Amino acid sequence: MSEIEEIRAFVAIELPPDAKRGLAAIIDGLKRQSHAPVKWVETNAIHLTLKFLGEVPVTRIEEVTEALSIACTGTVPLRLQIASLGSFPDTSQPRVIWAGLSGDVKKLSQLASRIDAGLASLGYPEERRAFTPHLTVGRVRPEAAPQARSDIGTAVLTARHPTGLSFIAHNVSLMRSQLRPQGAIYTCLSSTPLRE
Repeated sequence: MSEIEEIRAFVAIELPPDAKRGLAAIIDGLKRQSHAPVKWVETNAIHLTLKFLGEVPVTRIEEVTEALSIACTGTVPLRLQIASLGSFPDTSQPRVIWAGLSGDVKKLSQLASRIDAGLASLGYPEERRAFTPHLTVGRVRPEAAPQARSDIGTAVLTARHPTGLSFIAHNVSLMRSQLRPQGAIYTCLSSTPLRE
């Protein structure tokens, strides 16, 4: 009996080229302000994760896509803006550096909840943490000394905040993630339009 192929998958909103170029400028500014050991996300790979699925059998891609179609019905395209910078868990000893969003974030959170519930009905565990819309732009390496972490946290706090980086999210994508030593490769498996 042959094994069923599985892929590592997640649900996301992909960013348009203008937003990615704006984020590239922000990342360049942070790099100039701090030389902390940070693994910066490749600009083309930055996306807004709505739900991480983990390993998904390829035979279930169609039903996951159908669940996304149902969850996306009733949500018109979302106007979002990249509006802030921050870090998890905090800026004193950051591990993850992110760009925050403003705009239709309430509708975005409602969409994420519907997607979560729809995929839970297929057996994918519901999220335990509240949805926090953000774009991961970098991860501080585990070996970073406390002072280096503090330095990049200060750079995040003092960086010029993004302005004018707005975009409209028209679709939700089911993405494949292939982990490689040089960074993950993301491939869109299906794209579901937001519609009333």
